[in-house]
Amino acid sequence: MPKKKRLHGIDFEKLFLKGRTSYDTAIGDWWDQQSCDGPHRKAYADVAGYGGDRMRAARIKPDLLVDYACGSGHFLAALARRFPESRIVALDGSPKMLALAGERLARAGQEADRVDKRRAFEARGPRIRLVETSLPNFSLPAGEAAAVFFVFPNLTPAPDDQEYYDRHGYKNRADGKVCTVLARLREMDPEDEVNTVKPKELYEGLMTDRVVSRNLRGLLRKGGTLFKVDYANAPREELSPLTHMRSLFVEGALEEPVKEMRSEAFFRYAGNRFRRSQVILDVYHQTQDPTDRTGGYFISDFTAI
Repeated sequence: MPKKKRLHGIDFEKLFLKGRTSYDTAIGDWWDQQSCDGPHRKAYADVAGYGGDRMRAARIKPDLLVDYACGSGHFLAALARRFPESRIVALDGSPKMLALAGERLARAGQEADRVDKRRAFEARGPRIRLVETSLPNFSLPAGEAAAVFFVFPNLTPAPDDQEYYDRHGYKNRADGKVCTVLARLREMDPEDEVNTVKPKELYEGLMTDRVVSRNLRGLLRKGGTLFKVDYANAPREELSPLTHMRSLFVEGALEEPVKEMRSEAFFRYAGNRFRRSQVILDVYHQTQDPTDRTGGYFISDFTAI
């Protein structure tokens, strides 16, 4: 996850401590401006198209889709165009972002409305349901969606959210043992930036993101697909073996043992595609690290098991 820095008066580190309401602040304005430019529009169309192609190849009927952390609706609009017959549930914790998403869909002539989270997955209702909810949320209906899209994730829990994470997998003993080993292992290159991160910080980040992946799995029916889109400096195949193993652990798709210990696998990694794109500048704006000026994103897809 990007380090949070100050840019154009935005103190990312401070504002992200607000958790789900972070995007009701200046961060929301920054993100809405970022996500409407040409590189983002192209990326959103690419992700929606990739999802359609993969589901068609797997013979998955896209009857119910979820846009997890939908933000101000730029990707949601692309998803609605690509899947005109699908019901779409758009989840986000920011009232400001959901309002912008609703306005954007209305201008595009798409049928969308705010729906209470308890009724969001029902058969009757608007085609696109805009749902205000904290994320992760394990009280949402389970096993309903054919596919979930999690695009450019940047969920940052507030300090008060830790108890909720603890109750939903953060304190899982088997996961904790595997994560402890993964956090303590070091990259082969002693100058690798990840080697400067303390094992405790790595552990906290890995376990926190794994809880989110558990929530994503809960929304999907067995055999459904998760499409996760991450910023990247290089193709996924070029990740170091350790980084790839940590990624699979976070994603709930690590099926091999670590020092003879196993964590539960609730997804099976199916594949990915890398695209070079200036969307990587989203990361540079937050880190001000010159190495984050080049790269793009990869779309990884996972099958719910």
